[in-house]
Amino acid sequence: MPPAPVPGPHLVTVPLSELGGRPNDGEVRVWVVPLEYPPANEASLLACLTTEEHERAARYKVARPRHQFVTGRGLVRQILGQCLGLRPPDVPVTYTGAGKPVLDGGGLHFNVTHTDAVALLALATRAVGIDTEQVRDLANPDGLVQRFFSAAECEAYRNLPPELKRTGFFHAWTCKEAVIKAAGLSVTCLETFDVDLDPTRPAALLAARHPELAGRRWGLTAWEPVPGFAAAVAVEML
Repeated sequence: MPPAPVPGPHLVTVPLSELGGRPNDGEVRVWVVPLEYPPANEASLLACLTTEEHERAARYKVARPRHQFVTGRGLVRQILGQCLGLRPPDVPVTYTGAGKPVLDGGGLHFNVTHTDAVALLALATRAVGIDTEQVRDLANPDGLVQRFFSAAECEAYRNLPPELKRTGFFHAWTCKEAVIKAAGLSVTCLETFDVDLDPTRPAALLAARHPELAGRRWGLTAWEPVPGFAAAVAVEML
């Protein structure tokens, strides 16, 4: 028999008025940021960035993705700076070989996700990944399932009642994205593990075949951060 799924991490949604606060072990602190009305203006968020991040922001030719980058990275630096007692530009953020931004030391892990409307920032004491998507009609969800999901997930999707297929797809998609982001993997690895597609059950990683996932314990939690959006957070558990 396959091992029982690992219980999900304890999720704490933190108000935007509280940018500090170090998470406890086994806890994920999450900030939900409305991108139309972020908690700080763009000028103050730009002041939190490094020279390299200023240059990266300037390379965005479209205002909306530039605003998303500045808001997400600026708030991450404010939160980490509060936890570490550092000025936001001095927080030592570096990148993995896969391009994932990580904190260089400090015993904290973070991850950011965003849509056009909302951004989510996650902070934990272990490897963490977070994802959110607007639950919406897709032109060809069956094709996306066939392309990106594992064989077991494809079968589970086919067996979902019609009224659960749309929410089941986004439940699974955000869970899978959260897992690969926590492990520092790419979308080419989405079929190398299985998550529970049933949105009426707790999120769970059911099986892992990729060497970066197998043999490690991953907890998943899924929820609705704002109406009409699905979200999931994955954390490596002891």
